[in-house]
Amino acid sequence: MPLISAHNGKILTLGAAWTDTAAPFVRTFCTGLDAWDALAPKKTFARAAVHELLFDARSGHPHFVAALLAAKQESPVIWSDPRREIYPPALAAMGFDLTRVFLLRPRSPQDESWTITECLRCRGVGAVIASPQRITRIEARRFQLAAERGGGVGIFLRPTGRGDSIYAAATRWLVQPHPGERTIQRWTIQLLHGHGGRVGQTVILEQSRENHSVRALEKLPDRQTSPATATRVA
Repeated sequence: MPLISAHNGKILTLGAAWTDTAAPFVRTFCTGLDAWDALAPKKTFARAAVHELLFDARSGHPHFVAALLAAKQESPVIWSDPRREIYPPALAAMGFDLTRVFLLRPRSPQDESWTITECLRCRGVGAVIASPQRITRIEARRFQLAAERGGGVGIFLRPTGRGDSIYAAATRWLVQPHPGERTIQRWTIQLLHGHGGRVGQTVILEQSRENHSVRALEKLPDRQTSPATATRVA
């Protein structure tokens, strides 16, 4: 999992450059989790756009949820990780090819803002995941324009209550922990913003810790009458 920089539409890694301008551009993508996709505008997520995952800072960053969105991109994924929180084996267990995941280690919020913009602008990038602490109106607009130019997906993890009213995102989701079980981890995901989507509605995202299978449910089934089924997301 190399460290990278981006400049003039290319990803630069240790003296090598990676770019892919020949790949066909598909404007939307789906997670493959029908209940979650059903909440999004036209039941799809837009590319060339930013999507935000809002969360309570006390419950921790929803890295897993962000990874699910990024996993559907065919081009490389750039993950801004200034606090060194990302655990590569966990990404590999989800099906990520770690040779196509690049970590950014910006030294300051200013550096992070610049690198996010440059990576979003790069046409060889499938997704940029970042957790900017605060976003100004100018930065929000800059990120949006960069994503539109590059054609990739911006996935921002933002704590609630810290200037989160400033944004230029196609969709915004509130992610909250949901009571799980010993071998199952759950989150509640609510659509807060998305023109044409089912705003205000929620789904429950469920992951098995044993086999890493994932499913999205409108509500938890009655365990006594509804056997659990799961689909591997990679």
